[in-house]
Amino acid sequence: MLVYKMAKVRVDKETCIACGVCWALAPDIFELDPATGKTRIREPYGKSDNEKESVGEIPENMVETAKNAASSCPTGSIVVE
Repeated sequence: MLVYKMAKVRVDKETCIACGVCWALAPDIFELDPATGKTRIREPYGKSDNEKESVGEIPENMVETAKNAASSCPTGSIVVE
């Protein structure tokens, strides 16, 4: 049985300005939430999503891509743990 390490990703929708930088840099992880107009974690990685935050888990091989998007976020709304 294979066990994959997962990393947690959070988007703070209260500080997100939906500039689209994260969608451009990591389109497999982030997308526009049409309901809130903010960024959310894409399926199948999204685990929890509401008006305040979007939380997901991504495979270890996507962590660097997520960190690149997080460091490029102008409001610091993305955290990769």
